[in-house]
Amino acid sequence: MKKNKILGLAIAAMISMSSIVPAFAADITPQDTTTNVTTVATQQVSEADKLAKLTQRATKLGIDITGLTSEQVRDKIKAAVAAKLGVDITGLSKEDANAKIQSARATKLGVDITGLSAEDAKAKIQAALEDKTQATAEKISAKAAILGIDITGLSNEDAKAKVHAAIDTKNLEKLTQKATKLGIDITGLSNEDARIKLQTAEAAKLGVDITGLSKEDAKAKIKAAIDAKKLATLTEKATKLGVDITGLSKEDAKAKIKAALESKKQVVTEKLSEKATKLGVDITGATNKEAREKIKEAREAKKAAKTANVVQ
Repeated sequence: MKKNKILGLAIAAMISMSSIVPAFAADITPQDTTTNVTTVATQQVSEADKLAKLTQRATKLGIDITGLTSEQVRDKIKAAVAAKLGVDITGLSKEDANAKIQSARATKLGVDITGLSAEDAKAKIQAALEDKTQATAEKISAKAAILGIDITGLSNEDAKAKVHAAIDTKNLEKLTQKATKLGIDITGLSNEDARIKLQTAEAAKLGVDITGLSKEDAKAKIKAAIDAKKLATLTEKATKLGVDITGLSKEDAKAKIKAALESKKQVVTEKLSEKATKLGVDITGATNKEAREKIKEAREAKKAAKTANVVQ
């Protein structure tokens, strides 16, 4: 009887346990599934974020990454960065390629990473890059201030673009003024095309042949022709004034001619003062031109009075 009772209790306990385990399992399974789903979602967001950053870098480098995996994009970006730094990473392992690129970056920034671990070298390069970014921002701000542009809150790239746009606008204004003087139409042309057209017109006006020359050589030839023309003008002025400017620089020649002109002007002023005194005319504070007019009027008045006296 006791054996039967014990057996009954054992069976009841087993039945009870079998009903508890599924219930416990049912409670646990959804939590594990939720955790897995959350982890996958986080990984997907993380991958999307990484891909967005890679896409941004690729765009800056002018790289097409259409259809590439994240790993392929990284490799392509690394190759482009290496090429930009003038580094050959062909056939190198990932670690060696990274080390070579890091060394080239450090050299470009003037940073010594000798004996540093990869992490310490990276930190030192990053600090140098931040310093450079700050210096760039200050330079851009200075240019913006000169141009009267507000770049508050803009990134360095956007600020730089805004400054360049303002410079282009200012350059176009100067080109337009020059074109007007030369009688050239530059409507619809880019700044570069406008410069070429103006350069050609200027060369033709000076009688200079710039056919086949590079932009720099053409510019140098035109400048030489302009300098020669200015020197000829200075020489002509110096000859009229009896001034010798042989061997003098353009600036010194100008200074000598200016001094001679001032001296001549003083002589004229003194002569006019003598004439004015004789005629009883006050020319105090008057320019030479105004003094001449006053003297002329006084002579004409004196002549008119003399004629009237003769008639009477």
